[in-house]
This record gives sequence, structure tokens and C-alpha cells, in this order.
Amino acid sequence: MLTLRSLLSDLKDINANLQTEETTAEKVTVELVAADEDERATQKAAPALSGLAKQSEEQTRRQQMEALYETVEGLQKVLPEWRNRYLVRDGSHARFAEVNPANYKTVQNVHFYLLSDTLLVTTKKKNIISGKSRMVLDKCWSLADVAVVDMKDSIEVSNAFKVMRHPDMFIYRSESLEEKRSFLGAFKRFTDELMLQKRQAVESAKARQKLTIPAADPEPFSPTRSDTGDRDTEKRSGRPTKDDLTANDIKWLMELADELDVLIAHRDFDHAVSLIEQARHTLSKANAETPRVSVIRSSVEERTNRLAQLVSLDLANPVASKTQVQMNIDKLLRLGMGDQARDFFLTARTAIIRHRIRLIRFDGDVAVYISDLAEIVFRLIRSTCDWYGGSFRDTTMASGFMKWVNQELQNFGTIFRRQVFDSKQNFTVIADCLQHTLHHCKQLRDLGLDVTFVLDEAFHDDIVKSIKEHSKQCENAIVAAVEADKFAVIKPDSPFLVGREDEFADITANVSQSVYELYSVFMEFGADVSVLMSISLYSKIVNCLTSFFAMYIRKLVEIFGGDWIYRQRSTILVDAAFVVDDLLPKVAGQLAHRFERPIPELEDMREKLKHSITAMQTKFITQIREKLLKDKYNFPVVDYSNNGGILDTAKPSEHIMRLIEELNTLQGALDPTLPRKAILTSIVDGIFTFMNDPSCWQNARGPRRLGFQGVQQLILDIHFFLRICEPLVSEETNSNANIVCEKGLRTFFSQNKELKAALKTGDWYDKRVDDVMALISSEFPHLISIK
Repeated sequence: MLTLRSLLSDLKDINANLQTEETTAEKVTVELVAADEDERATQKAAPALSGLAKQSEEQTRRQQMEALYETVEGLQKVLPEWRNRYLVRDGSHARFAEVNPANYKTVQNVHFYLLSDTLLVTTKKKNIISGKSRMVLDKCWSLADVAVVDMKDSIEVSNAFKVMRHPDMFIYRSESLEEKRSFLGAFKRFTDELMLQKRQAVESAKARQKLTIPAADPEPFSPTRSDTGDRDTEKRSGRPTKDDLTANDIKWLMELADELDVLIAHRDFDHAVSLIEQARHTLSKANAETPRVSVIRSSVEERTNRLAQLVSLDLANPVASKTQVQMNIDKLLRLGMGDQARDFFLTARTAIIRHRIRLIRFDGDVAVYISDLAEIVFRLIRSTCDWYGGSFRDTTMASGFMKWVNQELQNFGTIFRRQVFDSKQNFTVIADCLQHTLHHCKQLRDLGLDVTFVLDEAFHDDIVKSIKEHSKQCENAIVAAVEADKFAVIKPDSPFLVGREDEFADITANVSQSVYELYSVFMEFGADVSVLMSISLYSKIVNCLTSFFAMYIRKLVEIFGGDWIYRQRSTILVDAAFVVDDLLPKVAGQLAHRFERPIPELEDMREKLKHSITAMQTKFITQIREKLLKDKYNFPVVDYSNNGGILDTAKPSEHIMRLIEELNTLQGALDPTLPRKAILTSIVDGIFTFMNDPSCWQNARGPRRLGFQGVQQLILDIHFFLRICEPLVSEETNSNANIVCEKGLRTFFSQNKELKAALKTGDWYDKRVDDVMALISSEFPHLISIK
């Protein structure tokens, strides 16, 4: 009974559960039906809702762009409005800072605006008058031209990233790591979406292209078709239909385009180049250009050109290493684009050189600027030569490189000429700039590339013009030095030589200040033109030096006739002799050593100048003789007519003593390096030659009158003069003196025929001369010292 009751109870529970599930199923069924009806209603309304959403989105984008054009000053001029352009990321609330790549110092605060095709960089400028800030466009780049690269944090800068647009690179940093990650993430997501869209567009275009490709022959080989039929078909179509490619080759080549697209997208350029080389090898097996071979070949070449373009962009990367550059060149060479690789490589190197030149700071020192310029240009040419030689081993490529080197040297020459020659720099600066240039140019010789002759040819006319102008300045300085010279000997302790002893160590003669200044002119000119000692400038440099010597001596000759004392005239003669006999040979020797050849022009000039010095000495002798005969011993007017007796204590006359005293003064004033004895001997010869002149023995009133005392006084004067000036008495002078004495005696006897007293004998004259010499010889130490 109990068992039955238990079974009935279980049956009741099962029935209740079944009813509950049925009710739930009905409810679910009703809900599903209702949901299905709602979904159908939604689908019916979807087009309308989608159109409204799209219209709302376009309106929002248009409003954002209008606001951006109103906010950023100068944007309208650089980036005209376009209806498909929209704002992707608003950068007004995120502030970044531009950093100087050289010292990582902040340049300015900027904001980034990411558009659908453009990256904008703006900065705020403050109006000085109103004090209000405005947003100004700083940079505008196409997204296809820039790359954003993250940078690791360092001691100098943190939260930084690089924006590269060939050939420039800019560094920016954010205030926080989150802002940098946000910007980089947004940029990457959007650029990836753009690449995906482009890839899909390319694949769609390829799919449409495949639909338009003529179908291949469904029966490439059939035993029932004869060769005659094939030839008939080829004749009808005008193109061959058999290419001898296997089915596997055709399949692989047809799939190659997609594989190359994937490899290019993933930048697996090495694999892509290998596949292209394999494809070209496979296509070379085709013995006929069938339609499918033409299509495949066109497809491969299209990918080849695209790959070459991307590799070329990598090749033009200014921060690429030598290994990366050579790898990229190797890829282009394998693709059969050697000329393109060379042009891209050299163009990129040119851009790098121009960029580095723009970074050189000019602080006003032209020599320092040219040194930095030469270092950059020649160092980059050297590295380019090294990289070029390791990449392009074909000797036919060498001419292209040399043409590029010549273009870079011409550009360097243009900058050099503008900064140095056109700015009218003094010759010392020009010489320094040329010296720096040649110094940095030497590094090319290590690679067997000597371009010195190119620079010589480029600067030849400018250098010649500069040398001519500098030579004119030196000649003016020489003339001014001679005109200002007092011709006083510069002593070793002179203030003029203080601190300059080493500079003028080669000057050992007793010369005046003008010689020291002439020496300085030669030293400065030699130092300036030392870097220009090329055989092409030989004639110009030698002509300048000869003109310096000629100018100095000519100026001395001009002023020598002035009113100078004996010591000044002596100094002038010493100056001329030192310049011609000492300084000129030294300059000629140094120049001959530098040019490795004798300098006949300077030797010829020396001979001419020696004649000038001889003429100066002759003029000096004539001037002194005339001065002595006029002021000290005017023989025609000296009175020897006294008829009185002559005393046994008679002395030489006052006139002859003045003459002897003046000769003693002259001997003391002349420098020991001069031919003093020869000069005084010539003066004495001239005096006695003049005394024999008929004008001295005959005047308008008749013959000269000589008295008893006068004629003996004349003979005593001549005897004393010949004794005290004995070292200066030549045979000619002695002969002339005897003639004067004979003329005097004859004249006396002709005028005094009835002579009652006898004249003094020679012994008496000798005794009187000896007595006088013993008394007054100490008064004439310079004449007595002559041997």
C-alpha cells in the first residue's frame, strides 16, 4: 500500500514538471517570434538609420575641419580644403616639445593634428601688442612621406620620438609617457588601416585584371591537333601560342604576384628579390612571348618597380649605416637597376652633404667656417668613395662617380667663392681658407683620389686677382715705410725690436726701420702664398717679389738726392746693399727650393739693382766732392797771392784743414760694411782732377795770381793733404797733385821773373809736414786709422 502511494506521488510530480516545461517553451517560442519580428523591422529601417549616421558623421567631420582651418593660421595656404579630408586626432589638448638633435634642448612647444592624409605640427605664437596667443602652422607633412619612430629614454631626453622625412629628421618629446604612447598608438593604428585599405584596393584591382586576362589554351597539347593547325592558329592570331613553360612553372608564376605583394608589405625585401630573380630565370626559359608570358612578365616587372622604389627610399635614408646602404645597393643591382641604384645613392649623399652644410654655424670667422665646410665636404666625399667602391665593382660605374665628385667640388667652390673671394676678405684670410681646404683635401689621397688640381683650376682666376690686389697693398706699404724712415740705424736694444728678436734674427746689418718693415712684408707675403706655390702661379708670385725689390730700391734712389747728413746717406747705402746682396738671394733660394727650379727672374733683377746701387754711390761721391769744393775748399777762390815771406813755423792753411776735417768726419760716418776707402779715394781723385781744370787757373781778369808766400803755402797744403790722406791717394791723385804743384810754380815764375829770394826745398816741406802731423794727427783719428 505504501509502495503504491509512493509511486502515485512520483507520477504527480512528473506531470507537474512537464506542465512547467511546456509553459516555458511556449513563452520562449513567443519571445523568439517577437524578436524575429523586431529584427525584420530593424532590417527594414537599417538603410534609413545608416544614411542618417553617415550624414551625421560627414557633417561632424566637416565642422571639425572648418574649426581647424579657423584655428590654425597659415593652414589654408599650405593645405587647401578637400572634402574627403577629415580630422583623425585632435592635438589641441596634448602638448609636445620640439628638441634640438644636437644638444637635446627644447626649441619650442608644439601640437600634433593627425588628418586622414596629413600630419600637422602647430605652435602657439604670442602677439606682442595684444598679448593674445594664436595657433600657427609650423610643419605640414604627407603621411606617405613621414615615418614616426620611438626612441629609448636616455640621460639627455625622455619620452621622445623621431619624425623622419627625407632628408630631415626632427625629435619631439611629450610631458608624460601616456601622451607619447597615445600619439604613437593612434598614428600606427591609422597608418595600418590606410595600408590595409590600399592592399585591399590592390587585390580588388588584381581580381578584376584576372577577369579581363584572356583565358589560356584549355588544351595545351592534344594528339589530334597537328603542327599545321598550330601554325595556322599562330598565323591567324599574329602571336605565338606555345612558350615551353611547364604547368608547375605557370602555376608558380601566377601565384608569385600575391606572394611578392605579401613580402613587400612585410618589407622582406631579400626574399622578394630572390623570388624575382627566380621568376626572371624561369621566364627566360620561354622560347616565345605568349599572352600569358607577357601578362606574367608585366606583373613581375610591376612588383619589381614597386620593390625598387621602396628599396631606393631606404637607400636614401640619411641615417642608414654603411652595411645597410651596401645591402640596398646590392638588392637594386640584383634587380638589374644599377644606374638607378647609383643615381639614388649619389643623390642621397648629395642631400646629406647639403644638409650637413646647412647645419654649420657661421660666427663671423670666415676661416673657421671654411675649415668646417671643407672637413664636412671632403670627409663625406671620402666616405662616399669608400662605400661606392665597395658596392659598385663594375669599372663602367666609375665615370658616374667622378662626375658626382666634380659636381660636389663645384658646389664647394661656389660656397668658397661667395664667402671668401666675393666678400673681399684680406689675403691672410684667403690664404688661411685655402690652407684649410688643401689640408682636408689630402684625406682623399689615401683612397687614390687627388682632386687638388680641380681646386687649383677652379680658384686660379680668383687667386691671381687676390695676389694682384695683395701685391698692390704690399707695394704701398713699402713706399710708406721708405717715406716715413728717418734712416737711423736700429740698434739691438731699440724699442722697435723688443719682443721681435726672433722674427728679425736674419737681419745682421746696421740697417734702418724700412728694411725691417720690408722684411716683414716678405715674410707675411711668403706665409700667405706658401699654400699657393703651384707651378701655374709661378709667374705671378715671382713677378710680385721682383716688383717688391724694385720698388724699394727705386724709392731709395729717389730720396737719396735729398738733404741728408753723412750718416743717413750711409744708412741708405747700407739698406740698399743689404736688400740686394743678402735679402734677395735668400728669397730666391727659398723660392727655388719650393718650386724645385732656379729663379732666373730674381737673378736678373739682382743684377739690375746692383747697377742702381753703383749709380747711388757714384751720385753720392759726386755730391760730396761738389759740397767739399764749394763749402770747405773752394780752390778757385782761395787766395794764394800773398807775396810776403813764409815762416819756418808755417802750417797748412785754414781751407785745407777744413777739407781734411770734413773728410775725417765723412770717414767716421760711413758704415764699415761700405767700401769707405774706395768712396773717399774717388772723392780725393775728383778734388785734384778739379784743381787741374783750366777754370781754376784762369778767370775773367786773366791768369790766377800767385805770390811768393802763396805759392809755397799751396805746395805745403798739398804736401800735408797727401801725407795725412796717404791711404786715399791713388797714383792718379799723386800725378794730379804733382801737376797742380808744377802749374803753381810755373804760374808764379811767369808772374815773378826777377825773383830775389829762393823758394823752400823739399826737405823743408817734409819737415813742416812731419812737425804738423805730430801736433794735430790725433784730431783726425778716422783718417789716420785708414790702412
